[in-house]
Amino acid sequence: MSVNEIKSNTFWRFNHEGFHKNVESNCTTGVKQFKKIVRSYVFFHLFFLGLLTAEVVAFFLFLTLLFQTSLIAFSLAAILLTGFAYLILLFYFQTKKPEQFLELRNFFMLLCKKGLPKNMMGAEYHLSLANAAYRFASHLGRPEASYTPLPPKIGSLNQVMRKVAYLCHKNDIKKMKEVLYLVSISEHIQLIKNAPTNLEAHASLANAYVALSRLYQTQGSPQEKFKVAAEKAIQEFKIIDHYSPEDPWVHAQLASCYHDLKMYAEEIAEYETILKLCPDDKQILFRLGILCFQQGENARALQIYEKLKEMQFSRADELIDFYDANIKQEYFITSL
Repeated sequence: MSVNEIKSNTFWRFNHEGFHKNVESNCTTGVKQFKKIVRSYVFFHLFFLGLLTAEVVAFFLFLTLLFQTSLIAFSLAAILLTGFAYLILLFYFQTKKPEQFLELRNFFMLLCKKGLPKNMMGAEYHLSLANAAYRFASHLGRPEASYTPLPPKIGSLNQVMRKVAYLCHKNDIKKMKEVLYLVSISEHIQLIKNAPTNLEAHASLANAYVALSRLYQTQGSPQEKFKVAAEKAIQEFKIIDHYSPEDPWVHAQLASCYHDLKMYAEEIAEYETILKLCPDDKQILFRLGILCFQQGENARALQIYEKLKEMQFSRADELIDFYDANIKQEYFITSL
């Protein structure tokens, strides 16, 4: 069975309309609960910020206008007490927040499980839950999500505030997405235990690992976590390649993983494999030419450029812009 056949399979598309609508509804509910969690911390910070501001203003007011020793001492003690209380509560809430994310995950997964038929087979059951968790993560990743809504009359300011709020909450969003990707991977693994040679399951698991690795890549997480996730994705794609060695999609996914890991020699090898299967693919040839320039294989890259010109590829001239890519990198290194 090829990967293209897998993707056309009803199992892959999971077109159970009722459950799909149920998942969308659960995602909306989950996002609302997530907003409540992150907004509670915003209100916590704003409350103490306002309180400290009022106390500092009062302190300087007593100091400059009234100059009463008892009031000055009282206001100074209030500032210190408020600051101490803020730090203690901040430490507590930082410990509590991951637990709240796990509780939200469990709440969402329970809602999805209730929407599944009782007679559903094991493999489809796990795939359904894995897709539901992945869908919830995609809902969280929308920058337009209104975390700080404003009146509609100031729409332009509303847009700015939404983007600012998203930036403020992006670490919480990424952490919640990590939790959901991990539970999606866990469900995929249970699926593979039920159907070890099901290529659909391995392809879906590989995509989940890719999503997790790219999350780690943009999250500023330890490099080791990113590498582990990316390497696991590669292993899953290699399993698919073993059963479907002539499918370009598999090699394109492998090339993408190798690129993320900066394994450029392996990436080049995957593009060469694709070209053996699809020799007239101009986009792959163009990408291979860029990689050759970046790796200092200028002679080979120029051969690719000539071939693209013969094929009348519209972006062929853009390839020459990368002629000095490797030279620029060398200059940068020697200047350190």
